[in-house]
Amino acid sequence: MAFDTLQTADYSPLVVHFTKGPQKRMVLQEQISRTNPLFVYRQTSARDRLINILKMRVIYASPMPFLPTEQRAVCFTECIWEGLTSLADSYSPYGIVFSKRLIFDAGGGPALYLRGDLLQAFGGDIPEQLHAFIAPFDPDGKNVKSGVRLDWLHEREWRLGEALKFDYADITHVLVESNRDSAEIVHEIGAQNLPDSKVIPIEVYRNIRKAWSE
Repeated sequence: MAFDTLQTADYSPLVVHFTKGPQKRMVLQEQISRTNPLFVYRQTSARDRLINILKMRVIYASPMPFLPTEQRAVCFTECIWEGLTSLADSYSPYGIVFSKRLIFDAGGGPALYLRGDLLQAFGGDIPEQLHAFIAPFDPDGKNVKSGVRLDWLHEREWRLGEALKFDYADITHVLVESNRDSAEIVHEIGAQNLPDSKVIPIEVYRNIRKAWSE
């Protein structure tokens, strides 16, 4: 069975790239140089970032923090739906969904969660081809950056070490905050490019969860 069609309760054949507003940015602003295509979007909201991505049909690679080398990557999560809604609270409810096969064929794959002490010991000797995939794992905040707890295992991350260029047909779904977002973004991108059946408003799930918990 192909890796992108396996069906189990804790596995998804899909990955999501969440957009983030300036208040949620993990990347230090000074890492984005004026020549970087991301520079003009540094203060853009998560919603507008999503719209820009959909219009340009490209996700640019961002500098990765806490690595010994200057490395850029596009980040995704393979979390199942319950995990995605939790990450939407942490980052934003705006994201774009692709198949794992698309990302794999573009050169991406699962992140390599590497112990902080090993990263410090062997950082200079780690093959360059692996740099984009490394996610430091330092839950005690002792090795990579003193006092900074690095534990992103719950994000079940995938990485791509270069910009992702895609066609509208490559989009599996788009995540948005509200029904109003859905209508407005479909109108702006065009229903022929982004049918409303592909757009999932997170507020619908939140309303269902709230109703069933009361």
